[in-house]
Amino acid sequence: MPQKITIDDLAKIIKDEFDGVKNEFDGVKNEFDGVKNEFAKAAKERKELKRNLEEIKLKFAYTAWQIDVEELKKRVAKVEQKIGIKHK
Repeated sequence: MPQKITIDDLAKIIKDEFDGVKNEFDGVKNEFDGVKNEFAKAAKERKELKRNLEEIKLKFAYTAWQIDVEELKKRVAKVEQKIGIKHK
């Protein structure tokens, strides 16, 4: 024989089910917030890496320019030596 359910019983069952769904939704929301935070951290790290790469490029360009200048100084010194110009 089917059990009789009162309106209060039905209300409690529905409330319990909604509470369960809410708890699951809260869990999903927390996981989503965690993923969102990880993406934010990754974006920040990418930005920092990009800035560091730009600094490295600038330093490399400056170093390459210095090497070129040093090479030119050596070549000028050889030319001066060959044509007899005294260097101070």
